[in-house]
Amino acid sequence: MKIFYADTETTGLDPKTHEAFQLAFIIEVDGKVVCEKNIKLRPAHPELADARALEVTKKTLPELAAYPPRAAGFKEFTDTLAKFVDRFDKKDKFVWVGQNPEFDVRFVRALFEEHGDKYYGSWFDSRPADLISLAVACKLKGLINPENFKLATLAAEFKIEFDAHDALADVRVTREVWGRLSSFLAVPSKPPVQADLFG
Repeated sequence: MKIFYADTETTGLDPKTHEAFQLAFIIEVDGKVVCEKNIKLRPAHPELADARALEVTKKTLPELAAYPPRAAGFKEFTDTLAKFVDRFDKKDKFVWVGQNPEFDVRFVRALFEEHGDKYYGSWFDSRPADLISLAVACKLKGLINPENFKLATLAAEFKIEFDAHDALADVRVTREVWGRLSSFLAVPSKPPVQADLFG
């Protein structure tokens, strides 16, 4: 099992207008962390940045202008993916896990398109796994009772503290919370049936 825990920070909410400027991820293979990356991407269109998004992430346009070129970051990203997945094997894919992952997936797909790469699907399963859905399942079983399903709230359920709205901090906490919630729903294996040798 190859899991890709990921989070982005962006210049706004619309991937058609705005851009990811930070992509952080942890790659886990068969339960073991094999890679952690924090890739920064200089916005190509800083003039389109939403001031509210910059305020949330505590970034300024001059700071983002100092980030590495987008092409270099994209190459680092795909080179890293290639170390762990054979893009030509239809059965060898990452499962993307995140907090509301569809948001981040849309921005990463836009990053692929921006660089003329149509093969996002060569790396990732088409169905990302949402931490919120897992948390809802746990709540329905009475295992947790969060006030809402924000990452900070879910982290607080397990007394995990972190600095929200930094992609790398968010993805580390996402992985930890995912592991805690998954353990709640793990089905214990049944002992093997013993043959009755004397019956």
